[in-house]
Amino acid sequence: MAGSSITGKTLLYRGILKSCNYHCSYCPFSKHPMTARELKKDRDQWFSFVQTFTEKSLPLNIRAFLLVPYGEALIHPWYWEGLSHISACPHIDAAGAQTNLSFPIHKSLSHFGQCGGNREKLRLWATFHPEMTTAETFAKKCAALSEAGITLCAGAVGVPENIGLLQSLRKKLPDNIYLWVNKMDGLERSYTKEEKNAFLEIDPYFLQELTPVFADADKCRGRLFVEGNKKLRACNMGGTLDIDWDTLCDSMCLPLPQCRRRICSCYLSYAGRSDFVNQSSFGPYPLLRIPR
Repeated sequence: MAGSSITGKTLLYRGILKSCNYHCSYCPFSKHPMTARELKKDRDQWFSFVQTFTEKSLPLNIRAFLLVPYGEALIHPWYWEGLSHISACPHIDAAGAQTNLSFPIHKSLSHFGQCGGNREKLRLWATFHPEMTTAETFAKKCAALSEAGITLCAGAVGVPENIGLLQSLRKKLPDNIYLWVNKMDGLERSYTKEEKNAFLEIDPYFLQELTPVFADADKCRGRLFVEGNKKLRACNMGGTLDIDWDTLCDSMCLPLPQCRRRICSCYLSYAGRSDFVNQSSFGPYPLLRIPR
């Protein structure tokens, strides 16, 4: 396949971690406890990636990073250590992670700082899980992180029965924290007009979740998705590319993105496209989901 020069500015990483300390009824990851051997492999793969990232991200013109694990990564100290090394790179503008916020805030931020992390660059994508915590507790954690100098967004799945709960969460959150709403997969019906309006009051960008975005690999040269086994994809849902992470770091030349999907069906897939309609509102790194 013909190659093209690297223009990507955001890189996403997902390791082999598939476990979570939460036990939501709909989620498979709490039902897969990781063995000590599996956790060690995840840790080793993560640190191997972090080392090459800190060495190669500048010539690859990567300026932002987002950790998008299956399950919960930030309860494990090695992820904080890796994020600290990434955030310490002078050319990196932002180092983010998706999380349920179940980690101990003071202990984790202290470890992050002791390892050389830069709080001003840390970005957290916090997901509210109504089965496991209350809106009040979640909002207090968000506020504590914001007061500690951490930039974050918060959000939840748009379950119609939870509209009142999410409205309450919006009121409890600090005004400077954006609350996003993801469409509910498996709803098996369209949202009613009243439901759409309610979610739009919570998240002014909610309609983007309901608007089909037809896949176009040519629009996906601005980001990379790396797995723990070093396979590369254009996004979390795209097909495997012809080269892996190590080969990319050696060659500095990325094959054209490949995609076999019909629709970009989640925020991580459509927000990383060059034609993302809300790019002006979310700044240069919209995949971090934090508006200007």
